[in-house]
Amino acid sequence: MTMRDVLQLRPLEGASLLAGSSGLDREVTNAMVMEGPDVQKWGRPGLVLVTSFFALVPLSPAQRDEFFSTIRNLGIAGIIYKPGRTSPDLLSSCRDTCEAIAMPLVRMDPSVTFEDVLMDVMGTVIDSNARLLDSFYDMHLKTMRLAIQQPSIYQVVSQLRENIGCDVTFVNRVEDARVGTSEGASGWSSLHLEELPEQGYQGYRYFEAALGYRGGTMGSGLAVRIPSQSLTSCYLIAHRKPEDVSAFQRMTIENFVNLLMIELLKQEAIDQRLYNRNNMLVHDLIQGRFTSHDEIDQAVSELGIGAHALYQVMLVRLSIDDPMESDRIGDLLLTFRRRVRRLYPNSVFFEGNNRLSFLRNHTSGSVGFDAGEVTRILGEMHADAGLPDFAHLIVLSGHEDRYSIPKANDQVLSIYRLFDSNQLSNRCVRYDDLGFYKFLVDVGDPSKLASYMDSRLSRLHSESPEGFRTLITLCKCECNYKEAANQLYVHPKTVRYRVGRIREEYGIDVHATDDMMQVLLADKLVALLGPDWEPELNER
Repeated sequence: MTMRDVLQLRPLEGASLLAGSSGLDREVTNAMVMEGPDVQKWGRPGLVLVTSFFALVPLSPAQRDEFFSTIRNLGIAGIIYKPGRTSPDLLSSCRDTCEAIAMPLVRMDPSVTFEDVLMDVMGTVIDSNARLLDSFYDMHLKTMRLAIQQPSIYQVVSQLRENIGCDVTFVNRVEDARVGTSEGASGWSSLHLEELPEQGYQGYRYFEAALGYRGGTMGSGLAVRIPSQSLTSCYLIAHRKPEDVSAFQRMTIENFVNLLMIELLKQEAIDQRLYNRNNMLVHDLIQGRFTSHDEIDQAVSELGIGAHALYQVMLVRLSIDDPMESDRIGDLLLTFRRRVRRLYPNSVFFEGNNRLSFLRNHTSGSVGFDAGEVTRILGEMHADAGLPDFAHLIVLSGHEDRYSIPKANDQVLSIYRLFDSNQLSNRCVRYDDLGFYKFLVDVGDPSKLASYMDSRLSRLHSESPEGFRTLITLCKCECNYKEAANQLYVHPKTVRYRVGRIREEYGIDVHATDDMMQVLLADKLVALLGPDWEPELNER
């Protein structure tokens, strides 16, 4: 019901419109007698105020202006004025203000009571809502009958199009998958969503969708987010301006959102079972838990990655910049792994905390994981405003046969430990590009690695971890004492004092090229040996 409809109600026969004719199409949701000017405490959109304006008599002109400004901002539908208790000057002032803000001001017959007006307005609204709910129930029964048929997503959007009379698109933004009722409904190249204020009978989050098409043309629609346990970026878009979607059409859309939510939950349950099974199988395979060739053959066969001779491991670490958004790491991992799987269907993965380990089966060393393609995927994710800001690190192994998959995994884990992860933010490191560091990665045996460390530095690491860390930091900073002090949170003089003591007691001079090289090598060796490593007595 609108204010135009209110004028047709029986108690308002003979009423006159004093101002605000351009606002007669405002929607009416309820009516209330105004007993005080504190409308900001109880006013709400669509409310009709029934008043004699007596509550405005004690107010100053500035306070009255503030009152009308407040009802305009609240979305009050209109004012029904009963004469008899206010002066002509006050009425004239109110009429002028209502005309200026397009607020319908209706003068009712003095003989009609407030109760008559309230009952007719509220009764009409209640009847309208009851009819709307009846229609919603009928539509709910139709969608439940459709659900029993286990329809495809295309069948769901097609049925919705028939019921609301406009094109419809289902969108999965994680996979950039679209199912539309026409080529134009799914052919847009960009999508921007802006959340809309909540309305009555609304169970989901609504957005205004701005759709960009090739050639620069734009379109708009009403988008509804489809809730699910893991797919946080699925939407149903009705290709019609939000203001042109009626209350009944919104209810119809919500019924079909319910139906899509059921379909997505079923798919998620299937995906979760496969995920749990494959996740542990991949983990056991890359960790070398299978002791015989037959077990390895069976594992790669079950995972569907046994067609080719070679395998490569890719380790990806993602870290969210803002700790307040750390709970969204799952969105990043899900988005990345689905896009990689779409690019490399013959790959499987293991997920743990904020890391993903992918295993790909391929024919030759030239067609493993493409660092450029993987970097492109991450670049698109960095540019996606719907995802939290994050940093990434990609590590690619060499190419091994199926019985040496654990070796490929050891390569990426060693590289991950070998380099400072902060220095490698948003980088891709390939085993094939390591050069001399390949030697350290391939040694593998901790006792052999430890034997390559300068005995003076082994002793320093054991006797003075703080001094060892000071030398490492200073060498990484190219002997810049101020920069090293900043990283160590000490004074530059403290760094010089520690370095001088180490030179006297251990004979290590970081200004000598050979000693600096030994310090930097020791840093890499300790990274590979792990934080708990301690030199053996014979190493000291």
